[in-house]
Amino acid sequence: MQKVPGVFERPPNSGVHWISYTDSDGNRRREKAGKLTAALDLIRQRKAQVAKNEYIAPRQKRVWTFRKLAEENIRAKGSRLKPLSLYTDRSRLAILLPIMGHIRMDRLTGARIEELLGGMAEGRSGSTINRYRSFISSCFAYAVKTNKATANPCQRVARWKENEARVRWLRPEEETRLRKEFVCDQHEWEFELAVSTGMRRGEQYGAKWAEVDVEHDVMTVRGKTGRRHVQLNEEAKAALEKLRAMSGEKEFVCPDANSGAVRDLRQWFRTACDAAKVTNFRWHDLRHTFASRLVMAGADIRVVQELLGHASIVQTMKYSHLSAEHRRRAVSKKEGKV
Repeated sequence: MQKVPGVFERPPNSGVHWISYTDSDGNRRREKAGKLTAALDLIRQRKAQVAKNEYIAPRQKRVWTFRKLAEENIRAKGSRLKPLSLYTDRSRLAILLPIMGHIRMDRLTGARIEELLGGMAEGRSGSTINRYRSFISSCFAYAVKTNKATANPCQRVARWKENEARVRWLRPEEETRLRKEFVCDQHEWEFELAVSTGMRRGEQYGAKWAEVDVEHDVMTVRGKTGRRHVQLNEEAKAALEKLRAMSGEKEFVCPDANSGAVRDLRQWFRTACDAAKVTNFRWHDLRHTFASRLVMAGADIRVVQELLGHASIVQTMKYSHLSAEHRRRAVSKKEGKV
């Protein structure tokens, strides 16, 4: 059948039809009509009312605020998320609620969202603002999926420019000081596992004993790039042995993950860094440390890509300059010169 302007089916092939028209004030209106015949009758009726200036807006249903939408979104996907991902979503929502929690979701246009995010930009990096944008977008994607909205306004919100890739790795003297500041054994072994494997934080704290195969030097983890296998060296296996003794028959490898509490698992790490005077260093920089040490030891960049689980070699190339730098330092020593 030929399409009729202002009539559309959502979801596709569902048999549920909507109408879209401009009212007397120039506002775009959408109404759910049901069957196609009902939609055709309703669009003709509304256009006639607008043309004769007899249009009266139909009583609207109560529209959710962004707070309600975001909370429903988190609740809907809560069973699929790892505790750490759920904690991250809730942390971002806590920052957004004072800014936009009270605003009706139908009034959050792309321009309004961009304006609100721009107000948050002071003191935050472009990559951080993009993470908030992604969270808001996920909420509206849920709204579209559940027929609470017809479009995702974040699709019209430009991404903020992000800084060049940051590579900060742990120097040997820093590592020595840091290890002395861990207040309990489990933290030392969680740290050792991270710096010896290069796992992402979510991968490590979501790792389960059922997927650790020490005999074949590998463990299977799941993270932002999906399921992947992590190679274990002797240091990593020693750390796992210590962690096994602490966690016993519990599900997760890291004791912190077995607590069931939704909290920041990195707090002890920040405290140790402050005490050891290791500045400008985050948990993710342990991953940089693992990769940087591989490159400086002469490992092929594609091997490093595989060990890190990068989907693209482009991500791994940010470490490539370390190889050349390390070679320059080696030849500058001029050993054996009389």
